[in-house]
Formats: sequence, C-alpha cells, structure tokens
Amino acid sequence: MTDAFRDFLKEVKPIRLKEPLAETLGAFTEGDAVLDYTFIETVKMAGHACPTVSAAYLVCQKALEALYPEEVPVRGEIAVTVYGAPDEGVNGVIGQVFSFLTGAAPASGFCGLGGKFGRKDLLIFSRNTPDPQAMCFEFKRLDTGRAVLARFHPRRIPQSREQAVRMSELFEKVLGETASDGERAEFQDLWMSKIRDMLVEQKEIGNWLEVQAITGC
Repeated sequence: MTDAFRDFLKEVKPIRLKEPLAETLGAFTEGDAVLDYTFIETVKMAGHACPTVSAAYLVCQKALEALYPEEVPVRGEIAVTVYGAPDEGVNGVIGQVFSFLTGAAPASGFCGLGGKFGRKDLLIFSRNTPDPQAMCFEFKRLDTGRAVLARFHPRRIPQSREQAVRMSELFEKVLGETASDGERAEFQDLWMSKIRDMLVEQKEIGNWLEVQAITGC
C-alpha cells in the first residue's frame, strides 16, 4: 500500500475473492487462498478515482455480496451484463472495473485451459435494458445460475447545489490550467469528498443503488 493516496481511500472495504486460475498455476504459497481487491488497486487500474469508478466498485461489491451471502466469490466464475453500448456514456469505464474485479472479460479475454478458467465473453453489453430509468447491470454465478440485477441512479447521489456549482466552476479552471494552487486544492477536496460520501459514508445509498435477485434464476 502506498502512502501517496488519501487516507480515507484505505478505509474502503475490500472485495474478497478466490482465484482458482492463479492457484492452479502456482502463484500462491498455499491452497484455497483468498485475495483482497481494494479500491486503491481499482484506482491504479482505472488511472483515477471518480464517481463512476466508485459506483462500479460498489455495484460489484453489493452484487457479489448478494450472490455469495455465505461464501467467498470466485473470480472467473461470474458473468456480467452491462445494459447499454460499450461506447455509451461511462459504460466502458464501468465494464473495465467489473472485468478487473470479477475476471469477466469481453471477446478479447482469456480462452481458458483444458476447458476450464475461460473468461472470454463473460462480460457482455446489451441494449435491451430492463429499466430505462437506471443504469443496469446483471451479475450471474456460472456454478449455480443465480443472478442479481443492480440498478444505479447517478443523479440521486446526494450533493448540495452549492457544492455542485462550485465544483463545476473549479473543474473548468483546472482543465483550462487557469486555476490557482488554492483553487486546484479546493477542487480536489470537493471532488474527493463526494468519493468519500459514496464509498465510506455510503450516504443515502439505498436511494441510488439497489440490488435485487432475478426471479427464475
């Protein structure tokens, strides 16, 4: 863990997973190892921390908790559907986070070994959304067929109007390279405050993120 990151990012609950492919190929010193995938590692993969990356992490975490209530999730044995085109909005970024955490990959993914451990085509994008009022994602266990649907409403994430307006003003200056050092620091603090509210405080999360079992699975 590097000290370069803000302290609160280290407080975010990790996602625990088993990785049978790595175990089979000898990466671990002992069998049945459990790995912690942290939000900081997700930030390293994505290259930044933002509400989209934070939401993708939380969606995955809550979906896996629902799919594996009394078990450790198994990476590579989870299929994920993102409802929407891969180049629509932030779907591509969200898909990358899901792939990193679950092992589910698009057509370019790992084909497997001896009919096992395949990740190719476990991450798909579908335009047939079950709820046009939300961003929707389906997570399905390959071993049991059990599935859940996550609905994410980004506009419902709580933030005061004053904070939103100020952050927008500062963001324009930061991107235009006209912000002072103080303004840049203020923007970063406001930006990361929203990330903290989502990931650590999980403020009003029931209003903007819900995970439900899919009947018939």
